[in-house]
Amino acid sequence: MKKMIRLMAIAIAVVAMAACGSKTSSPEAATEAFLKTYQKGDYAALIDQMYFKQVLTEEERNEFVEIFQAKDAPEVEKKGGIASYELGEVIMAEDGQKAVVKYTITYGDGSSKPDDLDLVLVDGEWKPNSGK
Repeated sequence: MKKMIRLMAIAIAVVAMAACGSKTSSPEAATEAFLKTYQKGDYAALIDQMYFKQVLTEEERNEFVEIFQAKDAPEVEKKGGIASYELGEVIMAEDGQKAVVKYTITYGDGSSKPDDLDLVLVDGEWKPNSGK
């Protein structure tokens, strides 16, 4: 009986640790999270996922959100939204601190666009690099 309880406790601990694991622990996972947010059109959350060299003020963050909403959202809407996306090749830098993930977005109108996402490893998590 004690063995059974001990095994159940270990199983619960393992499941709990896995559930708490980072959604951005790999370049692919970070790109997938980024593209899901992009697909939803949640530009504020998109900015929050990105790496900036300096912490953004609330005003700067809002400016970036407004830029995405003004320039990107109408283009995506014209194409019928984002129907799906597919991850492709991952190119890892030799130092293991940067990566590029190739992906293709398919829009609601059937058109598609290949692109890539530059990522950096920050405190153990992969983040899309804003370049700023």
